[in-house]
Amino acid sequence: MLNLFLPILLAVAAIRSATAVPVLEPASTTPLIAGNSNLTEGLGAIDPRFNGHVAVLGRQTLDTDAGLMALTKMLHRLSGYDFNSAIGPAAYVAAGYTSVSVEFRGVPGRRDMPVKYAIWGASKVGQYILHWREVRNHVFALTWDRTLVGYVEFKRTPIPLSLAGSSGKDQTQEVDYVLNTQLQAAFATHNLGNNITLGSPLLDDDRKMTLGYHVNGDMPMTKWELFANIYAQLGLIGQFPPRQRTRNACFTTPVNFPETHFVFTPTPATGVEIRNIADAAISTAFFILSRGILFSILMRILLDEEEIGKGLIWKGDMPRPPGSEE
Repeated sequence: MLNLFLPILLAVAAIRSATAVPVLEPASTTPLIAGNSNLTEGLGAIDPRFNGHVAVLGRQTLDTDAGLMALTKMLHRLSGYDFNSAIGPAAYVAAGYTSVSVEFRGVPGRRDMPVKYAIWGASKVGQYILHWREVRNHVFALTWDRTLVGYVEFKRTPIPLSLAGSSGKDQTQEVDYVLNTQLQAAFATHNLGNNITLGSPLLDDDRKMTLGYHVNGDMPMTKWELFANIYAQLGLIGQFPPRQRTRNACFTTPVNFPETHFVFTPTPATGVEIRNIADAAISTAFFILSRGILFSILMRILLDEEEIGKGLIWKGDMPRPPGSEE
């Protein structure tokens, strides 16, 4: 089975030798400090005029896994919007990890927030959490050119009904619940390494996505490293329209864990839609927590039984192609 992943390992080598690699490095290793502008230029980088700080220091320690998944859900759902559009206040919670919600909102008098601010804010908040390795009921203030533009807040659930969205119906949570329950059922009935099949939450039709995972037990990684890579990948692809097709490999290196990497390589010559990569990323987050995975992960993604790409999260040196000699 590992021979299936030989193309992605070769693609990684080609990417790392290229001169223009789309690496997401959204902030410095200093966690969410107001005035911090030590940012890396390039595709996926946060504009240095955008920043944030802890506005209200939370005293409650929340469930870490639920907090990680809530933020993953936020980034995943935001990737389904136009990066340059605006969105009303919303809250996110993951079925199976329901003790924590994360919400974002604009400032009083301006209900909507640019999607890019929400994505950048979630990315910065994620770095803060991964740095301190805990989730508290903090309130994070987001700023653009030193002007307050919104907030991100972690809370114990339930989510306030006032955050159901402008339509009056929380469609985000409804769709996410479908995805979560499908994943939970799949992980409960399949052994490690087997394929799982689920409906893609960013697809508006009846197509099914199948993911096959292989865990590299020789390459241990921490939960923080794995989620840093998922956040980095979602932060990068969130800048592109969800229906846009790409034939290029999506390669990210989170700046707070620079020895780790996540690459997704599309298979068909026609490319793969951005929303498919987003679905694969959040599915991998569920896989990590449901199985307690703390190792490098290889993944193979199919849509309606047709392979659309392969993914790899790893640490340190690039893994040897399967079957190669020492």
